[in-house]
Amino acid sequence: MKVIATMENLVFGDEGPYAQQLVSDQIGKIVRYTLKPGQELDETHAPFMPRYFMVEKGEGIFKTDDGDEQKVGPGAVVIFPPKEDSTITATDSDLVVIGFLFWATGG
Repeated sequence: MKVIATMENLVFGDEGPYAQQLVSDQIGKIVRYTLKPGQELDETHAPFMPRYFMVEKGEGIFKTDDGDEQKVGPGAVVIFPPKEDSTITATDSDLVVIGFLFWATGG
């Protein structure tokens, strides 16, 4: 068993979102994204696998390339299907998002 404290030792980048890989294995990886207000994590895209994001702190705008947009806060899970481009933008407070991402395996 492995336990990961997702809210410890947070780092925020001045120039843009900060991504910290928390774990990686043969199936995929878990990444913690930290964004200051107004910063945007853009072009998250996976051709064959969905991406799962859980908001730990703050509020963010989760948007798809087809214009679907949702403002979500702590405890929310956002699922982007394969091949759907997306962006995540921090609103007016620091945003901490955990991404559960899988390696591409197919076509």
